[in-house]
Amino acid sequence: MPDETAPTAQPQALQGQQAAGQQIQVSIDDSEMASVYVNFFRVTGNPDEVLLDLGMYSQVMGPSGPEPIELTHRLVMNFVTAKKLAEVLRVVVARHEQAFGVIEVDPNRRLRGQR
Repeated sequence: MPDETAPTAQPQALQGQQAAGQQIQVSIDDSEMASVYVNFFRVTGNPDEVLLDLGMYSQVMGPSGPEPIELTHRLVMNFVTAKKLAEVLRVVVARHEQAFGVIEVDPNRRLRGQR
């Protein structure tokens, strides 16, 4: 939806003005946004940025072994943005676990829990 406002997605220059008591809302145009499914990520970086490579692992076993993981997108962000993203993801997962139970990341334990 174009022209939605997201007070939490403010550029750093605007955050200083907000701290001075001004409320600023930034418009977000997501009319050109595309969605992609990912179930695999790889994190690398350099002194200035975090690189987050995203893709899909089909988990299909072929005659010569598992199919390769197909990386399709790379997000590059500074460490401030990475830290904000990490905190938002932590909160979202905690809320989900509060509502639906603990998410088990170990696949062996997940499978044992389904019996």
